[in-house]
Amino acid sequence: MHNSAEIVANSLEVLAERVGDPTPQVYARLFAAYPEMETLFVRDTTGAVRGEMLAVAFQCLLDLGSVGSYAPHLISTERINHEGVGVPYEVFGRFFPILLETCRDLMGEAWTLEVDAAWTDLLGRIAVLTPV
Repeated sequence: MHNSAEIVANSLEVLAERVGDPTPQVYARLFAAYPEMETLFVRDTTGAVRGEMLAVAFQCLLDLGSVGSYAPHLISTERINHEGVGVPYEVFGRFFPILLETCRDLMGEAWTLEVDAAWTDLLGRIAVLTPV
């Protein structure tokens, strides 16, 4: 059996093959749920900040599924940093579930029970760090 990080990493490869960069879809879902968050990205005219934030989120998922050496500290620190720029505590905690929902929808039938279990496992580890 594969560990959660391997399964999530494989699912991200499938996602990249199917849709390329999922950044626009992830943030569209975030802004649909929390329209007030879109104004925080007014200066991100190219989407580079969103793309970098998404890449870091994926890195955190993979780190938590393997050694977990930096993700717990980074996530806890970023929660405080994000509060400082106007992201409410509960909105920060919803980012990873929104990420899961978006990836699940984009992957379609490639989102298997094994993939769902791996993502759910890693999001459970994040939920401990970001309770809403």
